Amino acid sequence: MKNNISIKLLVLLIAIVLWLHQVLIKTHSLEINIPIKLIDTPLNLIPDSSRLPEVTIEINATGKDILLFQISKKSFHIDTSHFRYGKNQINLKADQLVYSDKIELNIISIDKTEDFFINMDKLVEREKSLKIQYASAKDEEFFIKNKVKDTNRKITIKGPLALLNDVEYIHTMDISSKMIVDGKLTVNLISPNPKIELLQEKIEFEITNTKIIRRTISLIPIKYPETENITIIPQKVSVMVSGPKEIIEQLDINSIIANLNISILKKDFANISFDVPSGVKIIEYTPQRIQVIHNDRK
Repeated sequence: MKNNISIKLLVLLIAIVLWLHQVLIKTHSLEINIPIKLIDTPLNLIPDSSRLPEVTIEINATGKDILLFQISKKSFHIDTSHFRYGKNQINLKADQLVYSDKIELNIISIDKTEDFFINMDKLVEREKSLKIQYASAKDEEFFIKNKVKDTNRKITIKGPLALLNDVEYIHTMDISSKMIVDGKLTVNLISPNPKIELLQEKIEFEITNTKIIRRTISLIPIKYPETENITIIPQKVSVMVSGPKEIIEQLDINSIIANLNISILKKDFANISFDVPSGVKIIEYTPQRIQVIHNDRK
């Protein structure tokens, strides 16, 4: 019984081998997509797309060569030494297909039903403003009090013109007070796009202590919706603020916005909320409550 099974399996294996041999030696036709590879590209140009179009070709070869062709490296090599900025048409030819010389095949046709174009962008350098990012609100407050010197630096980047035109800032990685060593802080920069090169990957800052002062700013107008038919008494407020000297000294009545909280009224009196610049704190303000008079009441 076991011998019969073994014989049957052997016969099946021989049949599979013979069938596979016939498939491998027989000539077949097949359509296959081939990637494009650009060569000899001018140093000042770069494709505006990271993914180039593929080309469909029909080939004729033995099963063995087709199998080798499918698993081997292959591409259409396009000479771009004559390309210019903008749209460039590709004229595909059979001799541009590069593959192993151990494979024998015939190219029956190259699909040219669509025009193939490669859009080339200029490779340029530009300077962009630096923008610091903080690990937390607490860290931002720390660095307002302990000033980061020379934050208005320009960072040089290199890449496609279309991408660089969309970049406004180069951001740092998040910084924190724990990163300071001997009064200095080194932080990595973040590229806004994989195709954009930073000519420097990190930057060093000096940290200086900032003097904190207090100041009173008087007669700040109180804002409330104009659609509300109300009168408020008084119409202005005075505040005492605290913060870094260089920020506080620049404040005026337009730097701080006083908003009337009319959504919560207690016996026709409302509180005030403030919008202040980063690093500025409200210590106290006068008056604490504002009288609200509804003009439509009789």
